[in-house]
Amino acid sequence: MREQRPRTTRPVIAAGVLAAVYILAPVLALGVRVPWPKLADTLSAPATHDLLRVSLSAAALSTLLSTLLGTCLALWLQQLRRVSHLVRLVAYLPLAMPPVVGGLALTALLGRRGLLGPALEQAGLHISFAFPGVVAAHLFVTLPFVVVAVDSALRQLDPEVVASARGIGLSAGTILWRIILPTILPAVFTGGALAFARSLGEFGTTITFAGSLPGSTRTMPSGIYLEREVSADNAYALSAVLIGIAILTLTAAGMPLLLRRRREQAVRALKPMDPDALRAATAPLAPPHELSVTVDNTTTTFRGGRVTAVVGPNGAGKTTLMRFISGRLQGAQTNAERVVMLSQDPGLPPTATVAQALTMVTKDARRTQELLSAAGLQKLGHVSELSGGQAAQVALLRALAARPEVLIVDEPFAAMDVESAARWRHLLRISAADRTTVIVTHSRVDLETLADDIAVMEAGDIVSQGPADRLLEQPTTRFMAELAGVNVLRGSFRGDTFAPDRNGEHWAAFPQTALCFDPIGAQGATSLSATIVADLGSTTLVDIDGQRVTVGQPARRNAPGQVVPVALDASALTVYTRT
Repeated sequence: MREQRPRTTRPVIAAGVLAAVYILAPVLALGVRVPWPKLADTLSAPATHDLLRVSLSAAALSTLLSTLLGTCLALWLQQLRRVSHLVRLVAYLPLAMPPVVGGLALTALLGRRGLLGPALEQAGLHISFAFPGVVAAHLFVTLPFVVVAVDSALRQLDPEVVASARGIGLSAGTILWRIILPTILPAVFTGGALAFARSLGEFGTTITFAGSLPGSTRTMPSGIYLEREVSADNAYALSAVLIGIAILTLTAAGMPLLLRRRREQAVRALKPMDPDALRAATAPLAPPHELSVTVDNTTTTFRGGRVTAVVGPNGAGKTTLMRFISGRLQGAQTNAERVVMLSQDPGLPPTATVAQALTMVTKDARRTQELLSAAGLQKLGHVSELSGGQAAQVALLRALAARPEVLIVDEPFAAMDVESAARWRHLLRISAADRTTVIVTHSRVDLETLADDIAVMEAGDIVSQGPADRLLEQPTTRFMAELAGVNVLRGSFRGDTFAPDRNGEHWAAFPQTALCFDPIGAQGATSLSATIVADLGSTTLVDIDGQRVTVGQPARRNAPGQVVPVALDASALTVYTRT
């Protein structure tokens, strides 16, 4: 099943067709002028053989060099920061430079009277007006094509793929050869094919720097140019040969895309997990210890052998703190060793199978299969076939396979179905004693079933930290109160009575059961007016002074929009200063 492609307007289509015709029409016109009956004689001529030999040899050598050097340059560009745009400008400059000027520039550098010419002559290297000069000219012209293709592919590579690989302990060489290069290989191939095709057609730079010596530096384009003055038919015949080679080259460049099998998300029934076996296979080699991290003279500790849930509103600094702990951000002091951080992005190598992605960590195919079997994931195939939930499970297994002493996970169960999430929560729960586990979450289920401790963050700082059961029962911030599933009302005190007020100086947290429908008012309760918003079954969503809270009773016959009296148990309120 294919997704429907976006439609465009007729004027755009017409302009696109015109552009295609403008490119194709001259080529077809040239084909009409080619003396096809004489083509065989032209191809068999010794002069044609010399032209082809020089052109193809120079194109092959320059393509090899440009692919190697261009790929390395593109990889280096990804490491640069402030000067990356300047280096790209330099790399792309030959694309905008007139060919003759490029030839003169090479002459100024490598010619016999150039800056390096005398030294090269003394070393016995003759570049200009020799075959090496043809290769040098073609390299100068074709190098940017590889840089553009590979650089574009690298900038599209998910940064989390590399960060995740680095976080689980893979070396820079392994990341380069096993993850980055396989991912960008189609771009490298395309860049090389474009370089080869461009090299075949190169004329101006070559003839300016290397000349047009028969059998040595005369290429097909220069041969065609000279043949125009002698025999137009031969010039057209040679042009047809050159166009044919270019078409074959570009066709070869597109073959990987044409032959690439479209991978759809696989529907596979996963086998049950063996949590005890999986725990044993992923347990760290060292006992758990207290984790401490100091940022800006503020030290935070996390208990070893426990699960600490870090919660807070968006932008509170949770992910930043985790990046400090894991070492992805510099500037923090920590005693953490063998830290693995798993972000919400699975960060799996896109060109690998599940087994290959895991073996990068285990370095042992047998252990990989044992882990996959214990996790119930042995039927999964290629990474690109995985659903979001399957990828999340593989990523978590991959993180555990590194036997981390400190495991940091950011919303690890968000993409999983309920059953899968329950299995992995159980695994982390029983293996919590083996390591220090820190989980960033917005899920109340995680807090109630997984967390031993809770750390609440606001504005980049941890404002409260303690046992999970205590903070759930007595939340210390408004966000924590909402996460714990209790109602929150802003208001002010009128004497000793808390009254709802959207502009009040305080806010009060209370359970749903503290608010009920009571026309006559409950003893010791505050009577309020509420507008019915929606009947939620066992509870009712109401509006009190522009603030929505939940009544721990069904709406009964009360219709949406109806104003009804409610009673608020004042003794159940936990009041905080407004934040």
